[in-house]
Amino acid sequence: MKQLPEKIALDKAVHGQRSYQGSVEIQKMSRLLDVLSGFDGKADFSIQFDRAARLLGKARVNVKADLPLICSVTGKEFLFHVEIDSTIGFIDDLAYEEFIGDNMEASWVENGFVKPLEIIEDELILAVPDAPFDENFTKEVEQKAVFKTQQKPNPFDVLKSLK
Repeated sequence: MKQLPEKIALDKAVHGQRSYQGSVEIQKMSRLLDVLSGFDGKADFSIQFDRAARLLGKARVNVKADLPLICSVTGKEFLFHVEIDSTIGFIDDLAYEEFIGDNMEASWVENGFVKPLEIIEDELILAVPDAPFDENFTKEVEQKAVFKTQQKPNPFDVLKSLK
């Protein structure tokens, strides 16, 4: 396993079936920071390059991170857990776009190099919802509702004594 370089010669990575894994600080991803509420944290990643028919190559990308977002309902910050497992097909000409499979995303290659940090950042940006929602908020509301119904006496219990 190799540490994450700034850029990778795609042909060498594909033919050598190179693999990269590690962690990267979220604050290093400037485009992602625009949609986050904070800069702390890290993203764990692995990128495995491989050959692909009729494409420059492909890569299996796995990313795990907890992204700080603002809930669109409560306005409070929460951590949005992301686990990504995707396959990317590399192209340098739009004519090759038709060879990208249904289970594969296209990634543009310039001058034969790819930037792995941008690949990871792209995957995280795509994972951020348009209207972030903290699912724990719903659980809290449900728990409070159950607790309130358990506390209140049933008003129809009085009627039982009239039977």
